[in-house]
Amino acid sequence: MKTVMAKEMLNWRSFAKGRPIREKWNAGNPGYYIIDPQGVIRYKWMGSPGERAIDTALEKLIQETGQK
Repeated sequence: MKTVMAKEMLNWRSFAKGRPIREKWNAGNPGYYIIDPQGVIRYKWMGSPGERAIDTALEKLIQETGQK
C-alpha cells in the first residue's frame, strides 16, 4: 500500500478493504441526514433510502415539532 501511495502521490490515508470499515464506522456514500430544529440528527441513511422514506421521515418530524 505504501508503494502505491508513494507512486500515485497520495497524501491521505486510504484503506484497501472498504466494506468492513464502512460497516464498522457506519459510513457510506451518499449519506442523508434529517436534522430537527434543535440540531439533533433524527434520521440517517447510508445510501439512498428513496424519496418515499425521506418524505415519510420529514412528515413525521413536522408533525412532532408542530411546524408547517
